[in-house]
Amino acid sequence: MTCDQLKTDVCVIGAGPGGMMSSIAARWAGCDVCVIEKNSNAGRKLLATGGGRCNLTHAGRIDDFVRACMPYGHFLKPAFYAMSPEQTLAFFHERGLKTYVDDEGCVFPVSERASDVHRILLEQMQADGVAICYGRPVVLVEKTDELFVVQTEKRRINAKAVIVATGGKSWPKTGSTGDGYTIAESFGHSIEPATGILCPMVTQEGWPGELQGVSLENAAIRLKIKSKASVYSGKMVFTADGIGGPAVFDVSRTAADLLRKQSQVPVTLDFWPKYQREQLSSKLIDLCAAHPKKDVAGILAQWFPKRLAGYLQIVACGDRPVQGCQLSKFQRQRLVEALKATPLTFIQSGPLEKATVTRGGICLKDIDSRTMQSRLCEGLFFAGEVMDVDGPCGGYNLQIAFSTGALAGQSAAKIC
Repeated sequence: MTCDQLKTDVCVIGAGPGGMMSSIAARWAGCDVCVIEKNSNAGRKLLATGGGRCNLTHAGRIDDFVRACMPYGHFLKPAFYAMSPEQTLAFFHERGLKTYVDDEGCVFPVSERASDVHRILLEQMQADGVAICYGRPVVLVEKTDELFVVQTEKRRINAKAVIVATGGKSWPKTGSTGDGYTIAESFGHSIEPATGILCPMVTQEGWPGELQGVSLENAAIRLKIKSKASVYSGKMVFTADGIGGPAVFDVSRTAADLLRKQSQVPVTLDFWPKYQREQLSSKLIDLCAAHPKKDVAGILAQWFPKRLAGYLQIVACGDRPVQGCQLSKFQRQRLVEALKATPLTFIQSGPLEKATVTRGGICLKDIDSRTMQSRLCEGLFFAGEVMDVDGPCGGYNLQIAFSTGALAGQSAAKIC
C-alpha cells in the first residue's frame, strides 16, 4: 500500500514510539495501516530520549509499573498486560538489540544509541508494509457514518479507525505541539492543561542561581503532604532559577500536581543522606578535630563542590570564615541542619521546552482503558503522551508509549 491511496483500515496520526508500536500491532492483526507524520522523519523525540541513550523501559513486573505510575497506574494496567516490560524487551532482543540494566533498574541498549531502538521500530514497520506519509500535518479529522476522514494539506485519507499518537507539548522542537488535543476536542473530549514534568523546578529563593552548574551525585529531596513525607534521591544540579537533575525530575511529578492547586510547594534538601543528624554531628566533631586550622568550607570541600561548601559555611557561621577549632556547638547544629534540611520553595515547573514529559492532555474519563478507545466516538483511539498519563524517570514513559500503542493497535484492528 502507498500513501497515494485514499482508503485504509487504520490511520495512525503521529510516528513517535506510541504511533510506531500501534501501527505494528494493527498490521500484525491483519489491517492495512497508514501513518501520518508531520515531520520529515519518524521518532524525533525518541532519538533524543535519555540524552540519545534511550532508556527504553525499566526492570520490574507489571504490578511494579502500576505502582510506579500512580495516580495513572490502574488506568494503564490493561495496556501493560497488552505489552509488558518483558514483552517489550523480547520485541527488541528478537531483532538484535542487546540491552543492559543499570543499578537503578533502567534498561538501555548496550550501544547506548537511541538510533538503534528507532531503527528497529522503523525497519519492522517497513517490513510489515506500513505506509508512512512524512511532512503531512493533519488539518482536520471528521467521521462520516462509517469512515473517518483524515485531511492533510494535500491528501484525504478514509479510514475505519484512527489512532491519535501525536505526543504532548514538551520538547516542541521535536514536533510535540499539542496537535492531538485539537483533534480530541473536536470529538468532545476535555483536555487537562499541559504542564511540564520530569523537568527542573523553579524556586522562590534566589540563592540556587548563585550555585548554577554545581551538581551532586546523591542528594535527597523531602516533600511532605499532610502527615506523609516522600523522599526522592539521586543526582541534582543547581540551575539559574532553581534545581534540576534526576532527583528533581522525580519530585516534579508530585509537585506539578500540587502547583495546580496551590501557589507554593515547600521541600527540604538533604545534601548528605547517608548520615542521620546525630551521626553527622559526631562526624563534624571528628573532622574539626582532625583539621583544626582549616576553615569549615575547606573541611566540607572534601565531600562537596567548593561553591556549595562555601555556601553551607555562610549559612552556619555567617560571612566570616570559621576554622574547625572555632566551630561552636550552636554553629555545628546550624551546619547539621543546613546539610540535612535546607528549605526550598517550588513555585513552578520548568518550561515545557525543557520538560521531558507533559503532565496533562486528553482526560482519561472519556477513554476506555481496556482498549484505549474513545468513549465518545467509536473507532477513535489514543496512544502515549497525548493522554493525561505519565510515569517517573527511568524508562517508564517509553514503556507507557509502547504499551498503550500496542493496545490501541490491537483494539483498532478488531473493529476493522
